[in-house]
Order: sequence, then structure tokens, then C-alpha cells
Amino acid sequence: MSRRAAAACATLAVAAIAASARAATPPAARACPSASVVSAALEVKVKVPTSTTAGSAKSCSYSTGTLIPVKVGFRADTSATFAAGEKGAGKLIPLLVIHGLGASAWATKAPGELQVFDGHGTTITIQAPLVANVDLEALARKLL
Repeated sequence: MSRRAAAACATLAVAAIAASARAATPPAARACPSASVVSAALEVKVKVPTSTTAGSAKSCSYSTGTLIPVKVGFRADTSATFAAGEKGAGKLIPLLVIHGLGASAWATKAPGELQVFDGHGTTITIQAPLVANVDLEALARKLL
């Protein structure tokens, strides 16, 4: 095996181990993303998060200097309940289905909220009013 092929295999193995570790972490035990990661992805300056945990869910709130904080949440979920939530939300507000992000994902047509089911029992919710959906997607990709 060439050095290049060996290096590629090693890189894939490390990525698989990291993904497996994230998948094995219960949603409420996940660390809040750092303010620098959130700020860079959303292009909004945020402060260090405060977090709350309730049962199998965790919410991370980031002050933005305005009245409306940015929020990132993690909760235990299944594909069936995620789909039911999407269907229910779609009856109230227009949604966009996001292809190629997690196992399933949707965002509000008016920028500000994105939900992604990772396929391993966790839904990630990002709420950032007036932030473009493409930026919400960028943050979600970093969290998967």
C-alpha cells in the first residue's frame, strides 16, 4: 500500500471513530459548541453560552448583544418522531427540506431555524433569527 493510500485510510479511520463517539454521546451530555465555532459559522458575534439540561435534552443559549439570543439544542429523537415534527411544523409555517444534511433535515423558509436528525438518535435544533439558512447549515455540518 502506498504512503498516500495508508494516510487516506488512517484519516478515514480517525473520522469514523470521531463520528462514532459523537453518535454514542447522549444528547444531554453533549458539550455546547464554542462561541467561536458558532460565531464563525453563523457570521454573528456571540458570547460564551449558558446551558440548561432537561431530561434527554440540552439547550445552549448565546447572547448576541440584542434581545434575541442564538440557540443550539440537542435532544433524543427517532426518525419517526422527527418526521412527525416536520409534518406538524409544515402545517403551520412554510418549510424547506434540506437534502444531504444528516439523515433528515428541514429549515423554515423565513431564515431563522433549522432542525437536523443525525440518524443516531439525536436531533440538533439551531435557532438564529435573521441568519441565512446556508449559515445555519454550515453550523449544523460542524455539529454532526
